[in-house]
Amino acid sequence: MRLLPLIVPLVLGCTPTLPGSCFIDTDCNLSIVEGEINGKRTYFILDTGAGITCVDLNQSSQFGFSFTDDEISVAGYSNGIREVKLATGIKSIKIKDVDISGDAIYTHDMSNLVRFIEQCSHKRISAIIGVPVIIRSGLVIDLTNQKLYRK
Repeated sequence: MRLLPLIVPLVLGCTPTLPGSCFIDTDCNLSIVEGEINGKRTYFILDTGAGITCVDLNQSSQFGFSFTDDEISVAGYSNGIREVKLATGIKSIKIKDVDISGDAIYTHDMSNLVRFIEQCSHKRISAIIGVPVIIRSGLVIDLTNQKLYRK
């Protein structure tokens, strides 16, 4: 019996991927990932410029959440200020079986954004995942390779 040498590749600085496919769709120059809200499949935008995580108010019945009267004001790149409400009833937000819920989640009418992204990428987003969730969950965004990793 002839033994072949076993070659073990050494990869420096490699970070383990999230369970399952960790593809980031960069169509339309956005970072779109597949996930779920309260056990129902959807898509999210990973937004490294967003200070909060916000779900689309128009999809509340689909995902089984509502909101309180508690509002905060947020400003966007277009210099507009909008009021967002605190979402309630969101038991889980997951990206590929990794639960990223735990922070305050807000809700607002995002119909124009949802429609624009759907026309461009053919994916209906339900939420914008902001920096606090990205950091707390240990998510590492690798746009060059279109992959999402977890520390």
